[in-house]
Amino acid sequence: MAHLEEIRKRVAKGEKLNRKATSNLIGVKYARQQSKEKYLEIAKESGFVLHEWSNEQRDEFFNTIILNYLDYVSELADEGIKSSD
Repeated sequence: MAHLEEIRKRVAKGEKLNRKATSNLIGVKYARQQSKEKYLEIAKESGFVLHEWSNEQRDEFFNTIILNYLDYVSELADEGIKSSD
């Protein structure tokens, strides 16, 4: 668990982590589409300009996007790529 503490320290200092992962563009599109409702919910409260939202609202929105993306790639991992994909 020492490595997790080291990562926390680096993040707290604002250091960028090395990129070792890639994303799936179809998964990104899925996550964006699935997150539209959350965007509109927050936008009704604070306006449509993302940088004017509170940090908590931005975190909530990005968390929604990430969760939707992880739903997609988890499904892909569990079920595999279908021949029609």
